[in-house]
Amino acid sequence: MKSKKTYVFLMSGFVVGMLVVLYVFSLQAQLREVRANQQNYEKEMASLSSVESSDALEVNQEFLNHFFTYETTSERYTNIEAYMTDQGFQATHPSGTELPKSEESVISTMSGLKAYEFDSSKTEAAFLNEFQLSTDFNDVTNTETVIVKTSLVYVKEQGWKVDDVEFVGQLTGR
Repeated sequence: MKSKKTYVFLMSGFVVGMLVVLYVFSLQAQLREVRANQQNYEKEMASLSSVESSDALEVNQEFLNHFFTYETTSERYTNIEAYMTDQGFQATHPSGTELPKSEESVISTMSGLKAYEFDSSKTEAAFLNEFQLSTDFNDVTNTETVIVKTSLVYVKEQGWKVDDVEFVGQLTGR
């Protein structure tokens, strides 16, 4: 009787041990799968949030650089036209009317651009842009942090174009 109990006890222990070993191997396989999925998701997230490689972002940056870095207002408008739709170009005019004809020297430079993309699709993109704007007029320089919203559309056979520009505001106390 004693040997039968020992045999049943040993067999039960062996079965429980095998179940534990199988369970551990199953958990390890699941852990490997979760880690592989996590790495894939991390790669996908990095590619999705990588706005830097976006063609729309590139056009946005080029436009802002040309729009806010100039020596005369007529130079400003000449340099931005290639980046704009007709509607966008009209949105940049003072009071929405005609271009200023002044050749007065107003030196403007932009630096430290941070562009944040939102409302993006295959044919539309919008950016909130924050940057330092220095303007020199009559030997008086003013520097401020400016926020500008740009809306871009994809134009067939032309690529991304700025369709609207909106001055959101400026940050003070920086």
